[in-house]
Amino acid sequence: MILGAILIAALLPMIKWLRRFLWAFSTAFVVMMLIHMQHNPAEATLALGAMSGGLMFARPVRRMVLGGL
Repeated sequence: MILGAILIAALLPMIKWLRRFLWAFSTAFVVMMLIHMQHNPAEATLALGAMSGGLMFARPVRRMVLGGL
């Protein structure tokens, strides 16, 4: 689901509100995982790592799709 959201944001850069929703979702997700870390630290850390890794590759994916390397 996270990868799909990043691909949508990479393929539709002209829709700024979509990227804003992605960042709002990311912020809410990080807060939720920090709270969840009290109950299951391994699961929350894995989810935070996956989310940050996906967001890290959003800009390079967008550049490859729109204009090459």
